[in-house]
Order: sequence, then C-alpha cells, then structure tokens
Amino acid sequence: MAMVYKILGQKSPAATTDFNLYTVSGSKQTIINCITVANRDANSATYQISVRPDGATKTTDHYIAYDVQVDANISVALNLGITLDTNDVITVQSSSGLVTFNAYGVEIDV
Repeated sequence: MAMVYKILGQKSPAATTDFNLYTVSGSKQTIINCITVANRDANSATYQISVRPDGATKTTDHYIAYDVQVDANISVALNLGITLDTNDVITVQSSSGLVTFNAYGVEIDV
C-alpha cells in the first residue's frame, strides 16, 4: 500500500463561489492532515468548508466550518485528520476573493 504525502489542493476562489479544493481520485483513500485559510484582504472575511461523501450534492450536513470569520491579513491552520474515500470531495467558499485555501495530507493506494 503506497502512501504519498503531498499538497492536495491550493486555490483562491472567487467570492461566494463554491470550489472543489480536492477530490479523491481513482482507487485511493486520503487523510487530510491540515487545511489552511489565509485572508489576504485588509478586511475580515468568512469561510466555509464542507466534506461531501462520494461527490454528493452539498447539504447542511456536510459543513465542517460555516461562515467562520477570519480577520484581516491572518492565516489559520485547521489540523483535522479527515479520512476520505474514493470520490469524496472537500469544497470551500469565502466571502472574499482574497482568501486562499490549502489542503495537505496523504494519499493511500488501495
């Protein structure tokens, strides 16, 4: 069983737009060790993160963070340990186009 530690996704999506930061592909499983949220704006912003099993349509059940405030020019690191199966999706959104999301973890061949 091969394991690859890597950057899983990096993106600054447009304001109030859902973006799939990471999707588990092929015959893999993934552990998300950390998601960072960096607000590059001089104003505070809010962000959302959801975990959608098997690519399901997003519902209120999928949020792990909802409209959480991040102050101006601040970064936060969320050390989560989220386990994902094939086709699971991490979706992000923010109130500002100046918020950057990064996901780090390990992909495991199954």
